[in-house]
Amino acid sequence: MAKASWAAVVDRVLDTTANPADTIPAAIDDRADEYYPPWVAAVQYWMDRMATTPTPIVEKMTLFWHGHLVSSVDDVLARLVFRQIKTYRSLALGDVHPLLQAMAKDPAMLAYLNNRSNVAAEPNENFARELMELFTLGNAQFTEAEVIDMARAWTGHGGNDDTETYEFHPADHDDGAKTLFGITKNWDGPAAITEIVRGARQQTCARFLAAKIWSFFAYPNPAGALVDDLAAAFIASGMNVKALLRVIFLRPEFRLASTRTALVRSPVEWLVATMRATGLDAATLHPEWWLEPLGQTLYAPPNVSGWRQNGAWISTSAQWAKGSHAGWVRWKANEVGILSTTGSMTPAAAAQAAFDRFGINEPSALTRQKVEAYVAGEKAANRSWAIPPNLVTLAMLTPDFQLA
Repeated sequence: MAKASWAAVVDRVLDTTANPADTIPAAIDDRADEYYPPWVAAVQYWMDRMATTPTPIVEKMTLFWHGHLVSSVDDVLARLVFRQIKTYRSLALGDVHPLLQAMAKDPAMLAYLNNRSNVAAEPNENFARELMELFTLGNAQFTEAEVIDMARAWTGHGGNDDTETYEFHPADHDDGAKTLFGITKNWDGPAAITEIVRGARQQTCARFLAAKIWSFFAYPNPAGALVDDLAAAFIASGMNVKALLRVIFLRPEFRLASTRTALVRSPVEWLVATMRATGLDAATLHPEWWLEPLGQTLYAPPNVSGWRQNGAWISTSAQWAKGSHAGWVRWKANEVGILSTTGSMTPAAAAQAAFDRFGINEPSALTRQKVEAYVAGEKAANRSWAIPPNLVTLAMLTPDFQLA
């Protein structure tokens, strides 16, 4: 069979026609206990979806938006944040303009950044500031006067507590003149987002988002010239995320060996990779038990700026949590016979079977040496029965499996 071209591989990755239906588990709407049970249901639903979907790029981008357009169950009911993520999932790969408009009116966001209480008589600047600084433009790309006027533009855009939906309250909206991006008029919030994405601040927005998305998929802090190229392509596409991803994946920098080892898997990605490799579901592995110790709690980013990368995932406590989870997976994997035939294999074949099972396509020479040495040692000690379960643990904890 002829080897597919890289462009064909990229097209396959970005083909979302098989994306499964997005349902809402009944437990999400548990009103007897509105906190922990709905959160557990939400975590297990998303982790299973990430591990089994035929279109992982959708979940990858949804996870990106969750860490970029942040709301958290620390301040908002789990069912609202779950629905927010469902909205992000439906818009994750399209035109960024409708995504940002939906985000701004999302009930979870309205509560999390206080725009639900933003009224003309007492403007609240929280959402206005983060909309520009963290969501669309970046630091030092606006003035304090623009924060004030952006907040005024978003007055009256609130919610209905009974229906848990967005609701515009005209009596609470400031209809006075406001100055944003050098334009003075009676700005309204949604029009301000349109100006950012389509108008005067489009270039800044495109560079900001392109750099963030490149950093999420390739490596942090891309060079300015690369960001300029990505932003130009993003704008030319009409600010379409899938088109931007295609450009990113086709860049020669994306295929460098250094890029393949530039990112540490986030805890969620590490857990999902384990689920995918073992075929064990969230009800069996209970990822919700380990998310907080590992340092990344789904539906609860640490603050409005989201999660950091690389070094943020490396700590003594996180490593202990990985060891604990690997021990749990070892037990569950052994129950269903994962890698069960490796005890009768040669050390080289057993190690390769573990690498193949866990998607470690290019193990380092040291990793291969250590895993083979482990198998050889167990065989010499007449402990071949211990090889299958312990290879699961070893594979999960290799440095190679920690990389995205």
